[in-house]
Amino acid sequence: MQVELPRHRERLERLGYQVIAPDLGGRQQFTAAELLQFKSRLVGIIAGDDELSREFFEGASKLRTVIRWGIGMDSVDHEAAREHGVTVRNTPGVFGAEVADAAFGYILNLTRGYIAVDSAIRRGEWPKVEGVTLAGSRLGIVGFGAIGREVAKRGHGFGMDVIASDPFVRDAPVGVTMVDLDKLLATSRFIVLACPLTPETFHLINADRLALIRPDAYVVNVARGPVVLEADLIACLKSGRLAGAALDVFEVEPLPPDSELRTLPNVVLGAHNGSNTREGVERASAAAVDFLVEELTR
Repeated sequence: MQVELPRHRERLERLGYQVIAPDLGGRQQFTAAELLQFKSRLVGIIAGDDELSREFFEGASKLRTVIRWGIGMDSVDHEAAREHGVTVRNTPGVFGAEVADAAFGYILNLTRGYIAVDSAIRRGEWPKVEGVTLAGSRLGIVGFGAIGREVAKRGHGFGMDVIASDPFVRDAPVGVTMVDLDKLLATSRFIVLACPLTPETFHLINADRLALIRPDAYVVNVARGPVVLEADLIACLKSGRLAGAALDVFEVEPLPPDSELRTLPNVVLGAHNGSNTREGVERASAAAVDFLVEELTR
């Protein structure tokens, strides 16, 4: 959001608000204590994955609204927000296309070995990696919101058989069959996790669920890291019970230096950056400011 602030600052200042944009200093997010430095003046906030904990809401007594820049809401203590009369909104649907593009970038890297081939060519080698054809393969999508639906569109473009699982969705577009999660895991060659992180999806993919997955399958997580129990996934990948995985997100971010995931050849690693395109940032920032103004002028 901060990179887009010059486009929107004047609009907010015309409404009589002082706009504060503290420097992250190269970090990913602010702690509650750091945000509370501004508590005496804070009436509205556009937040990333910052720590919007009970401590934050109890200290920011003048706060009226939180706008989560992006989609995920797991960094917000919603109960504390409700108790203190703070409205919380996100910017739904703004990154569907971008994250779906990233999911298929990961799928192609897993199945065609582009990263490994690139490294080999730079070393003077000339490898011929046998890949996997996407057309005719089954694509299973866990979570069928804006991102999941965009993943389905791309799956159809590749000629894939598309199924999805989502307890809150009954009617799916033509060409997508809704199934229960166990059937999806057991029958899909490619599994894309695109669900929100909630108490119900925390460690949704664990040893029991991984045992259902066919050994030639690939798992792509563009949701949230804790949707997957990483220790169980690592064990599965090391034993050969899963062909490969691509992870844009992790249980702990940034990925710890000693994570075994760094050592596995059948894993593609990202940096929680699937939504980050110029167009997506512009779209999300404009929506966040629109929602902030709407809430502050009620």
